[in-house]
Amino acid sequence: MKRRRRLKIFKPHRLKIVEQVIVVALFSIIIPLIVTGIIVNNINRQALTRELGKLNQNLAETVDENIYGMYESDNAKIKDIAVFIKYLNNDNIDKYLTSVSKNSNVFSSLKIEKHSKNNLPIYIKNAPYLNPETREVTVVEPLGNDKFLVGIMKNDYTLQQVFKNINDNIRQIFVLSESGKLLFSLNYNDKDFQEIYNILPDNVAPGISAYIGEKENQPVVYRKMQWSGIVIIVNTPEVIVENSVYTPAWKIFIAMLVSSIASILFISLYVYYLYINIRQLFKGIIALTKGNYSRKIRLLKNILTPYEIVFLANEFNKAADEINLSYSKLAQQNKELEIMDKFRSNLIDTVSHEFRTPLTSIQGYTSRLMRHDIKIDEATLNKSLKIIKRQSERLSRMVEDLLVIPDIEGSKIALNKEPVNVADALEITLLSVKNIENREVINNASDKEIYVYADKDRFEQILINLIENANKYGIEGTPLTIDMIKVKNKVTIIMKNYAEYIDKNTVKKLFEKFVRLDDQTTRTTRGTGLGLYIVKGLLQAMNGNIFIKSTQNNEFYTYVVLPAGEEE
Repeated sequence: MKRRRRLKIFKPHRLKIVEQVIVVALFSIIIPLIVTGIIVNNINRQALTRELGKLNQNLAETVDENIYGMYESDNAKIKDIAVFIKYLNNDNIDKYLTSVSKNSNVFSSLKIEKHSKNNLPIYIKNAPYLNPETREVTVVEPLGNDKFLVGIMKNDYTLQQVFKNINDNIRQIFVLSESGKLLFSLNYNDKDFQEIYNILPDNVAPGISAYIGEKENQPVVYRKMQWSGIVIIVNTPEVIVENSVYTPAWKIFIAMLVSSIASILFISLYVYYLYINIRQLFKGIIALTKGNYSRKIRLLKNILTPYEIVFLANEFNKAADEINLSYSKLAQQNKELEIMDKFRSNLIDTVSHEFRTPLTSIQGYTSRLMRHDIKIDEATLNKSLKIIKRQSERLSRMVEDLLVIPDIEGSKIALNKEPVNVADALEITLLSVKNIENREVINNASDKEIYVYADKDRFEQILINLIENANKYGIEGTPLTIDMIKVKNKVTIIMKNYAEYIDKNTVKKLFEKFVRLDDQTTRTTRGTGLGLYIVKGLLQAMNGNIFIKSTQNNEFYTYVVLPAGEEE
């Protein structure tokens, strides 16, 4: 049976640090912040709605108290007038009542009416009485003998008393009669009134405030006065809801949004720097694994850079420096081994090539002189001995060149520095150089009394090497000119001869070991290729130097610079 392959819809993988930071920030900061903002917003909205309802309830109770107080006050006023007219005769009562109503800001009219007890008008039977048609308040005081003092309050005064101590130019207040007739209103709006009127309840206990309507966050308070059928309604217009509920809600939402954006920006900035620095760590590690030991980790350091990242980068750079140093030392040692190997190969080649000729000559002439079967004359004997001596001296010089190299490289050359007369040293050198008589030598330094501070024997060895090179490599038939100058505390010896042009790169290589202008297959002159290397090493040991210049017209200049010395 074939096994069914399970379809993997989601393949989990280990999150990177940056991804983990984003997930942690999302679940620990942003989502809780949003949830908290929503909860706070709802709680705040509900609290504000409750406060609006309580305020509406207080306003309804205030209107209730104002109406009750107005009736009490009006009764007191009509009683005072009734007491006063008892002391007036009938002719003056009408005049007095007319004068009071004319000059009063409370009553619009005052009069005395006579009614039997069995046929009392409604405004007397229910006094104080609020006429729903005229919205006039009528107060009555019995005078006896079926007579009643009837006073009608001014509408302006009544309206002022109903809404006394209410300074609200937005909230709507409606005062209705028991039959539903609108008596008084504050901030009346026909649309709002009709909407509220259509939802008025049928039965509400007197003296109790109740909430009506289904509009969210827009409470409407309904109150029926306890001692009368008057109904008081306090409505919350949309503008109040907008300013008191929705505007704070939007402010909370905007504050939450700004906080979320600020959190996201801060987290993004942190993640950005963290991501860059972690990439730097990865690049450094990858470079190290590929053999780039000089690669350094360069972090973007700021207040958002974690201490652990900085510490890890510093430790990595230290380790990379140590590895790079060890690698450099190893590379240097390998290079030195290569140089030594090359030196060994060159040394073997030089010894085998350069030493073979003098040894062959010495062996040949020595064997010839030791034979007893032939007779050797005096001239032949002297010639053979001279050749043996010259070849021995050549071997000695080559051996001496080889032995002086370790001293030069180890800076262990023993020198006995003293003032040396350059002219005398040149004269001795010219007598020591072989075959120099075949070349014209122009010695302009012979008549100059100039001293250098150097080791005499080593100085003569330097001059011999340079003059022999000029003689060996100079173009046949061209002169060798020697001159010298002294500038301040430096003496420069100048040798000029004519030789094939040598480019600058080759000139620099002439001072290296075993470097010759002719290779092993085209070699035309004898030598180990160590002459200029030894010359430069000896000059540097004596605080001097050497420079070589070759020109296109075959002029070849050698400059030897040494410290000036004074004759003792």
